[in-house]
Amino acid sequence: MSVCCRTCDHRTRAMHTLPSTPSLLDVCLITLTFKSTFPTSTPLASSTSSYTALNAVLNDITDTLEQTPHPTTFTTWSPCLSDPHKVAILTTASETCAGGTSHVFAPVLKHLSAPPSVQHIFLDYSVLTLAASSPEHKIPCDIIVLRAPTPGIAGAIGKRFGWAPKRSSLSAQMLLGAPAAFSRPGDLIRDFWAWAELRDSGEPGSPSRSSSLGSEHEGVQLKSTNSDEKNMSLFFSEDEGEDDDGSKHNDMDDETLVMIFQWSSLEAADRFKHPLQRSLGQNGQEVGPDLWDRHVAHPVRQLKGVGAQVDTLRLELRGVEERILVAGKNNTVAGVRERSGSRTLSVMATGIGERVSGFWR
Repeated sequence: MSVCCRTCDHRTRAMHTLPSTPSLLDVCLITLTFKSTFPTSTPLASSTSSYTALNAVLNDITDTLEQTPHPTTFTTWSPCLSDPHKVAILTTASETCAGGTSHVFAPVLKHLSAPPSVQHIFLDYSVLTLAASSPEHKIPCDIIVLRAPTPGIAGAIGKRFGWAPKRSSLSAQMLLGAPAAFSRPGDLIRDFWAWAELRDSGEPGSPSRSSSLGSEHEGVQLKSTNSDEKNMSLFFSEDEGEDDDGSKHNDMDDETLVMIFQWSSLEAADRFKHPLQRSLGQNGQEVGPDLWDRHVAHPVRQLKGVGAQVDTLRLELRGVEERILVAGKNNTVAGVRERSGSRTLSVMATGIGERVSGFWR
């Protein structure tokens, strides 16, 4: 039986002492990989069968949110600019999109080369700034997904970024010595770092199980920006795949870290990442030229070298277009109606996100 580190103890305690009123939103990151290239131009895309199928999925998701309207519900999507075969969706319809086998994905399955990938992450209300108010409103962002195929690699990711990765985010680094909240954003508006929740541990909606695991790659130096208290304990091979009662488990195989970076523009993103270009932070303050490399790019490359699976998505998130009418199919009034209510909620969500985001900066 392994001895849990203080990070794991804190994580487990937090899961069992969650307040009755949730202060975080359950946001689903859905990645769809198409067999053929998915067009990024809307006029061209709207004439393809794959886009029509995706449009049906997006509208079905939005319809479920309209049944329980709330200013904190939203659905945005984007074709991946870095991989023409991929499309990403961000939505708060956590029950509808519980997993890759959910019925809502049925219209698009025949166009995919792999099952839908669904990650559930809990984020604070500032994530509402990603709620685009219309299909024409595009929000530039990058998403990096770090997957751990083994417990040892999960430990390596946890050792580098900690089990409270929000403390390692670029926003947290830039806040050091920065002026008070509600400041004017720079090239990087904000970023969200969170561990994805595991949904296959026996109880639907149950969070990821905390374990005491570390890196099994002794020859790799993984320098942590977190204190020793937040790091994970060493990994022992006899602990792999066993619970406290000795039974086998595979929960840690799916540990995934998700990092979302919201930019003021795609050009600002390129400028921020380039070590030789001047980038601005909050209130026009200059950002260190190696901030991206030191806290994101280099650690990600390092973890990829020890076996972590890395998926990078360059996106322009936008609102959902109205349902496309398909000849010969039963298009109900509810399915093709004007989404005035949905758009109103998106606008409200965007406004709320802008107002409250300062509390988490």
